[in-house]
Amino acid sequence: MPVPRTTSLVLLLTVPAAVGAASAGDEVIPFTSEAFDRGIQYTMQQYPPLFGYSGFGMALADLDLDGDDDLVLLGRSNGLIGFFENDGAGNFANRSFDAALFPLTEPSVVLAFDYDGDRDLDLFVGQYLGDDNRLYRQDSPWSFTDVSEEAGIAESLPTKGASVADFDGDGWLDLYTCQYIIPGAGDSIRNRLYRNRGDGTFERVGSEWGAESERASLQSMWTNTDGDTWPDLYLSNDRGPFTGPNQLFRNDVGTLVEVSESSGTDVSLFSMGIAAGDLNRDGRPDFYLTNISDPVPPLLGANPLIVSRPDGTWEEQQELWGVAHHTLSWAAILWDFDNDTDLDLYVNDQFDANNLYMNPGSPPMVDVTAGADLAGTAGVSYVSIVGDVDGDGDLDMLQNNHGGNVALYINHHGDVRNWLRVRVVGEAPNHHAIGATARLRVGTLRQWAEVHVGGNGYLGQNETVLHFGMGPHDAADEITVRWPNDGPVRTLANLPAGELWTAYPPSRLGDVDGGGAVDRADWASFQAWGLGPLVPGREMLDFDGDGSLDAADVDAFWNTASTPRGDLDGDGFTSGPDVAMLLAHWGSPGGPADLDLDGVVGASDLAHLLGSWSRTR
Repeated sequence: MPVPRTTSLVLLLTVPAAVGAASAGDEVIPFTSEAFDRGIQYTMQQYPPLFGYSGFGMALADLDLDGDDDLVLLGRSNGLIGFFENDGAGNFANRSFDAALFPLTEPSVVLAFDYDGDRDLDLFVGQYLGDDNRLYRQDSPWSFTDVSEEAGIAESLPTKGASVADFDGDGWLDLYTCQYIIPGAGDSIRNRLYRNRGDGTFERVGSEWGAESERASLQSMWTNTDGDTWPDLYLSNDRGPFTGPNQLFRNDVGTLVEVSESSGTDVSLFSMGIAAGDLNRDGRPDFYLTNISDPVPPLLGANPLIVSRPDGTWEEQQELWGVAHHTLSWAAILWDFDNDTDLDLYVNDQFDANNLYMNPGSPPMVDVTAGADLAGTAGVSYVSIVGDVDGDGDLDMLQNNHGGNVALYINHHGDVRNWLRVRVVGEAPNHHAIGATARLRVGTLRQWAEVHVGGNGYLGQNETVLHFGMGPHDAADEITVRWPNDGPVRTLANLPAGELWTAYPPSRLGDVDGGGAVDRADWASFQAWGLGPLVPGREMLDFDGDGSLDAADVDAFWNTASTPRGDLDGDGFTSGPDVAMLLAHWGSPGGPADLDLDGVVGASDLAHLLGSWSRTR
């Protein structure tokens, strides 16, 4: 058994982190604490916990597929998993007893992902040296079936962090779990890489590549570190000077190759959480790693910030950015909380108040915890997650400090700065496009983001919608979306800020109703909407991604459709009866015979009809 961290570790060294000018805090709008008011009542057990070790997970995920993120919580003393349904405006209804999942004795991490390819989200719960790890299949909203045994993941392990990606490119989401055990304190237990077979079961793989590390891993993360669209694996390993440093495994098309030392990611520390984000705007992830307040070299209590370089390696820059921190910390989040286009940093501290660092656009960051009204987050704090729970265009935060109710901190920066959000739709069976990336450009300004399930933080899951602060900018010039594992690439242009946009892969273009074919029902929707600037909900019709629905999209629709363009009577052919129907509507303002959507039935429509004469698909 590993030795739990206690307050004695904190007494080793307490050095305040470097900060910038205090006046920068004046730009921060305070968060408001609103958990009780919005229906979240879930009491975390006291510290030291009655069960569990080093924190309990939480997840934001759209469990009922209604377009907004619901909440999953761990950490009550009776082992009840908390489920809270979001109404879309950030008000929650307690569904915990509807789901009735509370046999958990040692829960640690929770992830929501679609393991069986049926679009709804299932639930993985890792446990620390208690009962088996669990996989719950969701059969309908708030109704789950325990499929752990048949899926092949029901092992009793010292599981902490976990993360999900399609590492082998077969479309099915695979699972990596970290086993936290110190070599020499008992039997060495490897991490687990579970490959999804696609038939409802997983098989353990990865030992042949060394990816099933025997180090004291606390968190894993899948992220595309080299821009090739394949998810690489980064491991946060505790007690690095004694058990081995952090590890990076490059994904060479389904084969994992360790590149830790050559890449500079093999930092050695008491590594807990991972925060990943593109701090330097080069289209690759940078990593902030949490640590303990150890005064002994080489650690010196610093939280490393490793920033990517043009040569494909990473270098430490925590001192430059003023975020060395020097206190025992766990989760961390790189997020643009103030929508100014720059990534900021939030850090969970075990025994001290948590800290929020604002990025002014160049180093160093500024500690604005007090100005954000987050100084009251003192207490034993391991986990925070972020997402736009109330739909107002900024990122809110949830936190589960021990000995009190789960906290919800509502953000108000969406009222004063612009924002743009992108939901990426995947191709079956990875319906939610886990592993996709998006690059947003406004003039010379660039931002990059990635769709994650787990790993980005500690024990939890942030929202999967990609959030971009836009500052004063009214629209994105371009958004380039890349689907994972050598998937398609689409560029979307001229999208206004202040909206949640959906990015569809080419295979879904034209298919308005998601029925799997482009047909007359989809054309009816296109006719009802007409041409003009793109608005949310119609993105699947913007074939060329130029931000408008126009004649080129109409032509592209019919080039994709399963029925001829001139088939007005629905018999699968373009023939005499269709001509008669068109002539009967000649000169009419629109209607079914308006085949080019120019607003009137005329010669152009007749030409399109004759062009598809007697054609079937």
